[in-house]
Amino acid sequence: MGILGLPNLHTLPYDLLLNIAARLELVDVHNLHLTCKGLYGFSFTRPVYRQIANDLLRRSRALPLKGFQRITDLSTAQLIRAVNKATRYEYAWQRRGPRPIGVGPYTNINEHSNYMDVGKGLIAESQQWYKVVRAPPEEEVDWLSPITSSYTLCATKTGKVVCWDVQTDRCLAEWSPGERWELWKCRVEFEEKTVYFTMAKVINPRNDDTRLMEFVLMRLKFFDGTTGESSDTPPRFEHVTEFKTRGVVMNVFLLDPIARLLSAFIYSNATNTICLYALLDWDKDEYVFIDTGIDCYFYPLHLLEAFNKPLGNKSAVPMISYRVSPAVTLHRKFIFPLLKGSSPIGQPTTIPAITTNGTHSTTSSTHALPVTAPSQFSPTTNGAPILISTSNPSAVPSTPITPPANIVPANPNPYPYPPWCPDSAHFVRQWWPSLPGIPRVSCTVVLLAAHDPETHRTRFMLAQHYFRVPLTHDEWDPSVVTQLTHKLVGSPHPLRPPGEREGMRPVSLDKGKRRSPSSSSWGGESQGEYVVEDEALMNLWYVDTPFEVVCVAEAREEEADEFDDEENEADRPRPLVAVDFGHAAWIEFIDNEDDPTRPRHEDSDAKWLRFVTFPPFNEELGKVYDEARPWAKTGGVVRTLDTPPELDLDLVETINIDQSQGAVILSTRDGLIFILCYE
Repeated sequence: MGILGLPNLHTLPYDLLLNIAARLELVDVHNLHLTCKGLYGFSFTRPVYRQIANDLLRRSRALPLKGFQRITDLSTAQLIRAVNKATRYEYAWQRRGPRPIGVGPYTNINEHSNYMDVGKGLIAESQQWYKVVRAPPEEEVDWLSPITSSYTLCATKTGKVVCWDVQTDRCLAEWSPGERWELWKCRVEFEEKTVYFTMAKVINPRNDDTRLMEFVLMRLKFFDGTTGESSDTPPRFEHVTEFKTRGVVMNVFLLDPIARLLSAFIYSNATNTICLYALLDWDKDEYVFIDTGIDCYFYPLHLLEAFNKPLGNKSAVPMISYRVSPAVTLHRKFIFPLLKGSSPIGQPTTIPAITTNGTHSTTSSTHALPVTAPSQFSPTTNGAPILISTSNPSAVPSTPITPPANIVPANPNPYPYPPWCPDSAHFVRQWWPSLPGIPRVSCTVVLLAAHDPETHRTRFMLAQHYFRVPLTHDEWDPSVVTQLTHKLVGSPHPLRPPGEREGMRPVSLDKGKRRSPSSSSWGGESQGEYVVEDEALMNLWYVDTPFEVVCVAEAREEEADEFDDEENEADRPRPLVAVDFGHAAWIEFIDNEDDPTRPRHEDSDAKWLRFVTFPPFNEELGKVYDEARPWAKTGGVVRTLDTPPELDLDLVETINIDQSQGAVILSTRDGLIFILCYE
């Protein structure tokens, strides 16, 4: 021991203390507050809480910021408050579920929820944990979404888009096209303080390749400052561009508004395939419209530029130009949780097997396999789908596959196809402000449905998994593939790379330049196959029990008088389900029957608001635990949320969830919007 004795924790150099704090949870940092004056001062510094914020964001848990604030805009006190609140949300929602926020008088700022803030200098005497604002007068809400905690954006059934101030309960801006349009996609860009959204209407309502749709891309620009307070200058709607599509549009994606990049998936009825439509720069009169031939693919943007065609004018209708094979086919294997009531591992179940001619045969296996398209999946030894490259038909098995006897099977799929079929899918990106170095991850939530032909009841199930693009830890290497295999469709036009216009062009693969990252490996016999091993992304989570969701009818007022010979679109009930990153909320019927397989009586229409939180994203999933149980062996636990006595769930038309603020937002047919705040 030296003259000064052993070093104490509070006498360690600041850099060493910061290195220690980087490995602590928030509860440990709070314990440091209580040790001594020196560590109290250290543990309240900005670098300590910025590291905790970084850890939250890496788990895809957003910070509850106010307005269009960025994390760099926060003072140290604001950062500490935001980190504490986000951590409480994450901890409590995984263990006990959301509860109404605390109530009591406050001035301007509500410590529990940004949605409950009032105007500057005002005192809120209300003892409520929720807020009620008006919907646009004399309008029915067709779509509703929060835009930060200060605003909502809603589309009405007459085609209007309205921005509403939550704090003052008034309309700030309105865009009215004068006819019926539907809002299809919305994306918030915090850096630009701008909301981009697409509106759509059907020109030709046929459900085949002659179907025509028109889209308008708009933006709503805000002028708020860095404090999170609303600006005195109201937001402004601006027209961006418009375009038309041919065929049945499945979805539209605002991939990167900063780069002016947009894409859409369009179903081709003639070939039973999915086409890719893209505007690589929506300021230019050019487009890409190709037939992929499959429905799971990877097309690097620098290679798609070769298929860019001039549009002529904005009113022109695009035509498919080429049938293009993907640059790379990715093999993905889902990891299923072992839910309560699942079949024991090793118990035989019947699954469909796929042959080269697209027919199905049946085999006995230890797994249940969801199959959505004959050309897409083949069974694997762990019961998960694997994508097969279409450039090598021999890769598709011609005979049923039975797992080898010496391989220990993984958990079976607890909700296989059939009887569980996809009803709808929701794709959610990390829309909130982040920090440099945080992995950009997205998630998919699929609503599965199983219909009982005897009782005519439909049970639902939510499944969720994370993904990212590219689907590997490493970015796409442009030197791997320099051309795409393609075949001319329709009238010829010159491609940017020199070469023939017709026939098949070979894929150029420079195998000497391929990388083999630790998280993934190249494999397979066909060129361009990519076997990705990323355990964190391939865990498929379910809720812990099926449910019966409440649906509302969606009327489609498509004028089709001249198409009487065609079968018009029928009204399709829309499930009242809302998803946010790693969370979901929905309205379901309360099952009062002792036997859930029995029909529900007509007078048994009681409903409740339900909520689930899925495991947070973690690149090392084994570190994520729920008490002593690994998440990989549990499902998301469904909780029942409290609702205000004046909220009639029978009148709810839309539902939304804002996980960053702990809020569920519902609109009702009587013109009210309920913002329910939980903690």
